Order: sequence, then structure tokens, then C-alpha cells
Amino acid sequence: MPGARAPGVFRCGASVGLPGVSFFVVVIMKNVIKAAALSSLMISGSAFALGMTLEKGKSWTNVEAEMGRNSSGLYVHGNWLKNTDDGEQTGGVGAGYNLGVGPVMLNVGAKALYIGPKKGDSGLVFPVGGGLRVNLDNGFALYGEGYTAPNGFGNSVRSYTEANAGVSWAPISILTLKAGYRYAGVEGKKGRPDHTIYDGLYVSAAASF
Repeated sequence: MPGARAPGVFRCGASVGLPGVSFFVVVIMKNVIKAAALSSLMISGSAFALGMTLEKGKSWTNVEAEMGRNSSGLYVHGNWLKNTDDGEQTGGVGAGYNLGVGPVMLNVGAKALYIGPKKGDSGLVFPVGGGLRVNLDNGFALYGEGYTAPNGFGNSVRSYTEANAGVSWAPISILTLKAGYRYAGVEGKKGRPDHTIYDGLYVSAAASF
């Protein structure tokens, strides 16, 4: 019947205009939410750690919050980033799993992101990806990660890609300083142009509790 909703379909999408998102993408978002809730229950008291990060790039400001991101096991995180040049912004939540192998920490995860590129294609994307961190001597580490939302993993753009890499230094256990490079861009659809949301170098400071 017209207007009827299939049973079991995640209905929040209807309020934000997701008719073009495949059922598979909806399942991914539901699993991200489930993983976030599960990880908050499974992270033990000994591994439990909250972190806050303030990042400043040449043309953007990024604020992040995370739980369990720096230890083995499940983690959750969220962020809000605004391009201070043109007002473009992104924000969302994600969940993933860390696996420590010697000095290397590997991770895989998924996100649910709102993107507001000011190009007529604001909406949601559901990127998946992963990364690694290599711990060095004296509190230094190298890190990198990448996420992508291919065609069908969003409702307003054909694809979304982001990358982040750099070097970190933890002079004390509760403080981490970073310098790196960050990029995010979209491939437009329905005649909208491809464009970059942010691209460039940044510095950041993170505190963990």
C-alpha cells in the first residue's frame, strides 16, 4: 500500500530524507548504534578511558570525544568539524574494534555522519574503514586511517572519502599532542559537483581521563 512502511525497517531515516539509502546501509547504521551501546557495557573499569580532543587546521576546527579508543577492544567516538572559511561541516558517531599486536594497534570501524557541504547535497553518509597506530620510543607514535562511503552508502552524494595521518607525542599519560594531515571530499550526484570539505595540515591536543 502507498505510504506503508515495511516492518523492521529503521524508521529514523524517514525524518531526515533517506528514501534513496539501500536497506543494506540502514542495517549498517543500526549495527553502528548497537556496537556503540554494546561497547559502553563491555569496556571494563581497568580499560575504561574517556578522551577529548581539540583540533585546529588551517581552515577548520574539530572537536572529538571518544571512549576506549586507545586500548584493545571495542570503542566509540564522535566528532563535529566546521570549515571556518565557508561554513561546511560534518559530525557524527562511530564504533569499532582495536586489536593490539606488539607496538602496533589495528582498528576497523563504521560511522554515521551528517555532512553539510553547502553545495545543495547535505545529508547522511555511512563510511566504513580502519587504520593503525605504531608506537615508537619516548611517547611518540605514527598513525593513519581512512574511511569511505561508496555509492549506496549515503542519501545525498555518490561517494564520500576521508583520510587522516600524522605523528603524536604523549609527554604525560593524560596528554597527547598531534600534528598531521586530514582530508574529506565527496563525489556529487544528480549534476552536483565533486568538492572538498576540508584538506590540509592540523595540530591538536587530547586529554584522557
